[in-house]
Amino acid sequence: MHQNNEKAVLKDVLKIGGAYAAFCIGSGFATGQEIMQFFTAFGWAGIGSAIITMILYVWMGVTLMRDGRKYSFTSDAAVWKHYCGKGLGVAMNCFGTFVIFGIYVVMIGGAGASMEQYLGIPNLAGRLIMSGICLVVALMGLNRLVDVIGFIGPVIIVCALAIGVVTIARDAGMIATAQQVLGSVKVTASCNNWILSGFLYSGFMAFMIIPFIAQLGHSAQGSRKSGMLGGACGVFQVVAIIVMLVAQMCNIELIHNAQVPSLVLAEKINPILAGVFVVIVLMGIFSTAVPLLWMLGHKAGPDKTKKFNITTVILVLAVALHCAGEQGLWPVRLCGYLRYGLYPDQPASDRFSGEEGPAAHR
Repeated sequence: MHQNNEKAVLKDVLKIGGAYAAFCIGSGFATGQEIMQFFTAFGWAGIGSAIITMILYVWMGVTLMRDGRKYSFTSDAAVWKHYCGKGLGVAMNCFGTFVIFGIYVVMIGGAGASMEQYLGIPNLAGRLIMSGICLVVALMGLNRLVDVIGFIGPVIIVCALAIGVVTIARDAGMIATAQQVLGSVKVTASCNNWILSGFLYSGFMAFMIIPFIAQLGHSAQGSRKSGMLGGACGVFQVVAIIVMLVAQMCNIELIHNAQVPSLVLAEKINPILAGVFVVIVLMGIFSTAVPLLWMLGHKAGPDKTKKFNITTVILVLAVALHCAGEQGLWPVRLCGYLRYGLYPDQPASDRFSGEEGPAAHR
């Protein structure tokens, strides 16, 4: 009996850790565009940005899983109220809803554009396909959603590592001159400072991670182990970022103006890999879009209720039928700047009273 329970906990831990990684990664990581703008644009100093991101990712993963288990959050509003207090919590919940919706629109628009460009599927059809898959999974509820996306994060990380390692091994001779070449080309950067960029990259995710992972922690059996694995997945993701940074630096003259840098690197290794990588990009879009859709529907009511189902269906149809394509990473920068007034491991009651106050969401 005890052995069976241990197996169930281990399965739960692996599933939740994978879901955390999948949600954090998304299509921007898979395409290499986020890595380019937030890390490679600063040259070798981008490694420092990645280390900052790693520390914050581990901290958020462990803290949010722990608090989700401890306080049994059941809604986004409860999470924000706990961390920000009653007044600010309402404002953060409203703004978070705007951000989540905006990024969901970007994901669906990106899916349509990607399918049209690389698979020859009309943009509208591509949006409808991705939206339909997201709808089916979201309507299954949080637990089934985590089952589905739990394996995607590790798959994307492994693929990124494979492309990066092969590229570095082949182009290692370019490392010595990479910084000089970077200075001769124009690369769009997230901001003007590599330190701030590390905070921005992890910070923008907070508006999505905080409510989703905290509620995920509520359903976890092995809370401490799940939090530790969530942190470990953050470490592996940042290791992949550093490897891809080095690979991009070795080929910066080739990819500095590419929309999908990772696709260029994959195609350079073998043209067949380019076709495979399109699937990886779509997996990244899906792994971010479906939790966002679930969170939006969950604001109307609990899983599988009439309110949840109707709201989710309306959102899917509205976005799929009237959706702009991906217009850059503005939500990333905006959320990153706003994030650092918040400290997820310290409830509002603790900050303002100096005491270990009760859970503010009660």
